[in-house]
Amino acid sequence: MRGAWAVMTQTDVQIGDQIQNRYTVEDTIGAGGFATVYIARDKVIDRPVAIKVLKIGLASGGDLDEVRRTRKRFLREARVAAAISHPSILDIYDFGLLQESGAPFIVMEYLQGHNLFDEIQDHGPLLPEWLLPNFCQLLDALGEAHNQGIVHKDLKPGNIFLNKPGTRRETWKVVDFGIAYVNNPADPRLTKTGFLSGTPQYLPPEYIQKQEVSARMDVYQMGLTLTEALCGEPAVPDRKPFQAARRHISGDLNIPEEVMEGALGKVLRKALAVEPEDRYGTGMEFADALDEVDVREVPSFARPASERARKTSKWVKIQGPGESY
Repeated sequence: MRGAWAVMTQTDVQIGDQIQNRYTVEDTIGAGGFATVYIARDKVIDRPVAIKVLKIGLASGGDLDEVRRTRKRFLREARVAAAISHPSILDIYDFGLLQESGAPFIVMEYLQGHNLFDEIQDHGPLLPEWLLPNFCQLLDALGEAHNQGIVHKDLKPGNIFLNKPGTRRETWKVVDFGIAYVNNPADPRLTKTGFLSGTPQYLPPEYIQKQEVSARMDVYQMGLTLTEALCGEPAVPDRKPFQAARRHISGDLNIPEEVMEGALGKVLRKALAVEPEDRYGTGMEFADALDEVDVREVPSFARPASERARKTSKWVKIQGPGESY
């Protein structure tokens, strides 16, 4: 067993390595605690690709059973994302196991740009006329996923990628289906009680309280992501899980009054309703409603800091249980 474990933890990929005798590794794009992403050349089609390789040793913490479970989840991410065909979903070309180490890898579309979180951090709030049309495309993509019973579960600015921003080929992409849930979107199910996965600032009330998962979870998270991109600040500023959970459950979201009283307010109230049955049922329904909003009537916060009024903005509480709007 010790020898087998040694093989399982050898996951390093070197520049110049050949993967499946097809992909030549050219450089490292980035590395996290669980995986490393490389840029490689597909010799068959002669195009650049991104290859995500799981760091099994770091992800497992030394338990062989956990290694197997982690590897299974990783490959499941590839299968889930590959099942959705949409320009705003990251394309998955191939996946498998490295021959030498057994580490799983995913061959993906090579993206050039940055995520929405970095855009907000570096440049502040987005112009409504730029944000809303692109957001409709993202919601349309999620609608395709929901039609197949796939719920992303971890939607946030960091999982929205702006590919080739500022060019005629600019496309926004939903990425990272690592904790996605596959089920019938019209039939919510419960995950293991007490186990929460995702980012506390973006978890909907029903998931916090009952671990209930449905397409409406994605709708809620996209509503939060939309307000953050528009206003430049998260609707739930608290990073501590308990404090964030309390805000979600009570509908105490920091969204400027001028946004909620404007043309976008009605759409956001429905997308961010505390009770899931009061929200849009799928990303497609959310997209249809957002498409009806006149961007000229949406307040813009994308101005020089000296001209912003956000410091004096009043916050509006989203509908709580039993309340009407």
